[in-house]
Amino acid sequence: MPGITIEFTEEELAELRAEAKEQGVAIKKLAHDILTEDVVRRRQKQRFVEGASKYAREIMADFDERFPAGLR
Repeated sequence: MPGITIEFTEEELAELRAEAKEQGVAIKKLAHDILTEDVVRRRQKQRFVEGASKYAREIMADFDERFPAGLR
């Protein structure tokens, strides 16, 4: 399986080890889960915002037609 190498300070690595121990998982799994969850969450949010913005633009013309600026 492809992989990457990430460098940490001794303090960062100690914190990761402590967290992995608390969760009862290997540090490798902890790091994988943290990275993938963050990326997936960010990308889902980005897609949601893009979709909502597109929808808002699509209905804005109809809204403006039904509710002219003078009547708002």
